[in-house]
Amino acid sequence: MPKMSLPRTSACIAPLNLVRTDSTPSLIIWACCQDVRDAVGRVPTGSMGRLFHRVLWPSLIVAGCLCQCLILHGAESKPATTVEVRFVHPKRSDITRNITLPANVKAYQQTTLYAKVAGYLKAINVDKGDPVKEGDMLADIEVPELIADLAKFKTEVDVAKLDFERTVEAQKKAPDLVVPQTVDNARGKYEVAKAGLERIEKLLGFAKIAAPFSGVITMRYVDPGAFIPAATSGSAANTAAILTLMDFSRVRVQVAVPEPEVPRTAKGQPVTVSVEELPGRNYRGEVTRISYALDEASKTMLVEAELANPKWELRPGMFAQAKIGVERKSGALLIPVEGLVVERGGNSVFTVVDGKAKKVAVKTGFDDGTNVEIISGASAEDRVILVGKQTLAAGQAVNAVEAR
Repeated sequence: MPKMSLPRTSACIAPLNLVRTDSTPSLIIWACCQDVRDAVGRVPTGSMGRLFHRVLWPSLIVAGCLCQCLILHGAESKPATTVEVRFVHPKRSDITRNITLPANVKAYQQTTLYAKVAGYLKAINVDKGDPVKEGDMLADIEVPELIADLAKFKTEVDVAKLDFERTVEAQKKAPDLVVPQTVDNARGKYEVAKAGLERIEKLLGFAKIAAPFSGVITMRYVDPGAFIPAATSGSAANTAAILTLMDFSRVRVQVAVPEPEVPRTAKGQPVTVSVEELPGRNYRGEVTRISYALDEASKTMLVEAELANPKWELRPGMFAQAKIGVERKSGALLIPVEGLVVERGGNSVFTVVDGKAKKVAVKTGFDDGTNVEIISGASAEDRVILVGKQTLAAGQAVNAVEAR
């Protein structure tokens, strides 16, 4: 029996040039069968051809028509997807342009306490983390030399005083014998002795270290019995530290503002400070002082904001983010940031028109992280879709509900 050569393209697999139409089903069947006939026309004649026409031809016609009808039915019966969206009307309000910069948290007051006089640490009453009040006694230095000098100068004062009093009394009794110069010399010695005594008493006062302001002890460098050199000796200044005291019930937040923003930075501008280690907490204040001059190396200007810190949440040395409101605009047309679509080709919004999403190009201005200023492209009457993380396409059917 000779082999039958079937065409490689059958009606179920090959494109049948079927055109989508609203005509009657008979036209669809005719188109299917026409492509089958075209394929069958290439079958060899003879006994094998008659067998093909009698047995396989009807089956191919039915199979081809069923395949094409199913494809057409699937394409025509696919419904358009309607997306639930929320919309807002652009509104006019005030908006501030902010710049966000890295910042450092500093203590409002900070000092390292040194010894004025050399001696041995007799007692230290505080340690790291201890809160202190202004005037509290923190440490006591024992200075044997000054204690001995104190007794000496007290004696010298007593002797000089007695000599001065006797000279005055003698001058009154015998003015011809005791000249005024003798009285003046005695008075001078007495005054010098008193000055020496006061100096020793002052130096002994420096042997007691008191808190200059209220705060927290953050560092302790020595223990009782240690020799404390005088900080005024120069070479020993680095080793003469006793304690470090900080006051951070208020803190200074310091920001380096880059040169392009310097002309728009001024005192009184709002500042919001956040710290990564304290999520969800924002500390608000205002620009307290600016340095005016720019740093030669970095071309930045130092800006400082004071913030109340009664719970000590902000710690000196913390790294923070400071958001400074450098410009403010009144009566700007605003939409929420969720309504803005940012793409490489430009910014746009989706509006609701006749139940469908319409993509509109817009020009934007200030952005404060919550709202965006619309300069052109949208009006207060438009219904702007809050796209958010949704995926919308121009012309897509939407069921729009106004956001509250």
